[in-house]
Amino acid sequence: MLEALTLIEPLRPRLVAPAHGPLLRDQPMDYIRRYRELSSPRLRSELTQGEKSLLIFYISAYGSTARMAEEIRHGAEEITGVRASLFDLQGGETAPFIDLVEDADGLMFGSPTINGDAAKPIWDLLSSLCSIKTQGKLGAAFGSYGWTGEAIDMIDARMRGLKMRVPQAGLKIKLIPNDDELSDCRAFGRSVGEHLTGAKAGRVIDFAALG
Repeated sequence: MLEALTLIEPLRPRLVAPAHGPLLRDQPMDYIRRYRELSSPRLRSELTQGEKSLLIFYISAYGSTARMAEEIRHGAEEITGVRASLFDLQGGETAPFIDLVEDADGLMFGSPTINGDAAKPIWDLLSSLCSIKTQGKLGAAFGSYGWTGEAIDMIDARMRGLKMRVPQAGLKIKLIPNDDELSDCRAFGRSVGEHLTGAKAGRVIDFAALG
């Protein structure tokens, strides 16, 4: 019905008559404008032409993974054409991010390793991605750890299971990152940004050379 009204918008319709629900008689054009706003990709509307969006989701137990996330964002935004955004999953609610994820070009997930696993909010978000198209989106993982850092490899594997492009192994840093390791985080962000924009070509494997 709203699509039909779009065709006759110059006639200034006097009401909106949906298949279900009440008739909307009071300023129907306001409803039509709102419908268009809600049905348009929010993230895309904020990007300039040719700009790529990178969403960085993280959860941090003691602040180390959060520091990594900040440096990674700075590094990614050093690449022309990348807009990176940070999202702290501390509150545990992931549903509000689904629409943003669907429209993003690249996704990064940061988590500490807790009891040999990634933190629950990260898994909740990754699990919710089954309902949207993630095939072909660029993905990367990072996080701080105290022992063996299994969370990063698990996130990498999950992203590959979602048919995402994961061109490089996740970044692991033991305990609190020092200045050199924070520089590594910034370099990791730059590398992700280069993959996202196509500035860094994918690695070509010469099978003949493997003997």
